[in-house]
Amino acid sequence: MVLQLEHVTKFYTYDKNKQIIINDFTVKFPKIGMVAIIGKSGSGKSTLLNLIAGIEKTCSGKVLIDGYELDYRQISEYQSNYISYVYQFYNLVESLTVQENIVLLAKIKGKSFSLDKLYQFSDKLEITPLLKKFPRELSGGQKQRVSLVRAFLCNTPILLADEPTGALNDQMANEVMKLLKWYSKKHLVIIISHNFNLVSKYTKMIIDLDSRQNIYDFHHQIDYHKYFFNITKKVSNLNFYLKRQIIYQRNKIIMMLCSQIFAVCTFVLLISGINGGWEYLKSNFNSDPLKEIIEISKKDYDQIFFSDEQINELKKDKLIDQLSYKLDFNLGSFNNDKEIDLTSYQVYKSNNIDFVEGSYPDYENEIMINQDAFKKYNIKVNDKLDFIIDKQKFSLTICAIINDNVNNGTNVYVDSNYLNKNLQEKVISKASVIVKSKNYQQVLKKYDQDYFVINLHNEYFNSYRTLIDMAIMVAICFLIISFGISLILISIILKTILIERKKDVCLMLSNGLLLNKAKRLFAKEAALIGMIIGIIAMFISQFLLMMIDIFKISDLVFKIPDLFVLPKLFLSKYDLYFVMILIYIGACFLVGIITSFQISKMDMSVLLKED
Repeated sequence: MVLQLEHVTKFYTYDKNKQIIINDFTVKFPKIGMVAIIGKSGSGKSTLLNLIAGIEKTCSGKVLIDGYELDYRQISEYQSNYISYVYQFYNLVESLTVQENIVLLAKIKGKSFSLDKLYQFSDKLEITPLLKKFPRELSGGQKQRVSLVRAFLCNTPILLADEPTGALNDQMANEVMKLLKWYSKKHLVIIISHNFNLVSKYTKMIIDLDSRQNIYDFHHQIDYHKYFFNITKKVSNLNFYLKRQIIYQRNKIIMMLCSQIFAVCTFVLLISGINGGWEYLKSNFNSDPLKEIIEISKKDYDQIFFSDEQINELKKDKLIDQLSYKLDFNLGSFNNDKEIDLTSYQVYKSNNIDFVEGSYPDYENEIMINQDAFKKYNIKVNDKLDFIIDKQKFSLTICAIINDNVNNGTNVYVDSNYLNKNLQEKVISKASVIVKSKNYQQVLKKYDQDYFVINLHNEYFNSYRTLIDMAIMVAICFLIISFGISLILISIILKTILIERKKDVCLMLSNGLLLNKAKRLFAKEAALIGMIIGIIAMFISQFLLMMIDIFKISDLVFKIPDLFVLPKLFLSKYDLYFVMILIYIGACFLVGIITSFQISKMDMSVLLKED
């Protein structure tokens, strides 16, 4: 493998001024051995190294590998297959252990290695006891040796070392140079140094950028082999990196979690409360004495009374179970020592009546009252009520107290089959009929065009359904708004994480990790964070629901038992949690993808030289 630079020029433009760093520079490197690049600060040492590494592009001229020009469209493959880097400021990933730092770049490059090989290098550089430690626990010299082992393990044809001895004392500097010299026996090692006296001890192949020399030739034989960009090695699994990053960013994840707990718990309480309230209402509707009762009246105001023929037609309808004329008790008044206000409803015997006390009428002039009437007027079972109409008094007996949860007010329920004929004649209204039908919905549809049909149960049901739908819309709007705000916060924190990790990202990109792979890696991490937030928030929400259930809070506060019940969406009542976890995963993944576009704007040549 032969590396060459032919007539390379590199300049930077600031405003309208052009600053030439490297001008018409040509060099042919040896296949193996150590080449040193020296020069004062600003002479272009790091720029030259970046050109070789593919981190920066030439303004003119060529970088050749085995006689083939470097293809920047496949720069990741070149960096992966050919280049290892020892950085001046180490560029170790703070969230990873020493051992994980060492294997990270080898995995990115798709290099196969054994732990024995790793330990062989770590023993040689005396860092084996440090493998489980983190970079923050190491000295500068230890970090430099870790950086060397990391580069050695990649086993690429070219090793680039940027000021590898810059921050070391003389003894440590000589140790590092000896190691690089040892490695150069089988590889090409190119180092940058400002210390001519040091590097001249270890190599005679020196490029002096302070001199006027523009051409260097350290290799005179042309024995190229094929420049193999088309061989793309698969990047090894980097899940260990994601795991460490999640642990390292735990404080930010906790911050994101805290911002989500209130929103998630509130939404879960809203949805479960709405669902539980609706289930409670439906159970009450099922025990509504008016559920199967329909009042039918004529639309013909000239002939408001039903004819016998019309009554017979209704009786013949198989959908109608029972029929009688309406009894209008508003024509008189109820008395219990004094006049009391009761609203009367006509019913038939059915299983929809929820008895609190007593039973359905068995004898003449027996009636039922609801709990509100019982509480307000202290009327009990077997008590007597007087109904007065046209100065005539009829005695009625309370046979039952019933629950009519959805029908508010103080109510009395009568069955025409158990009323005195004389009383019926006093209150009968032939302008309306009261029918009972188990198929009341069909009856309502069938007679809606020809008659006025009223089913109070259906009207109550629809009005409550509308309220529930409105409540659901409010809950959804709350979720959308709070989730939108949450996503903004999450995106800010994810962007902060990416900014803090920009050197790590540049390190991986400069060692062959594809840009799209780096974006997916960050998006995958964001999705994992979303999953963690979603799962923990769901557990907290479920714990809150359990506490509400254990301490009967809904019964104490709202007088409704089991108010907070999760809805069954697909298979179980916990489906809502799975849906919300998926929403968090998807949303965080999307935010991660959007945030990851910042990666393409990073200047690797600058970031990798930051301390």
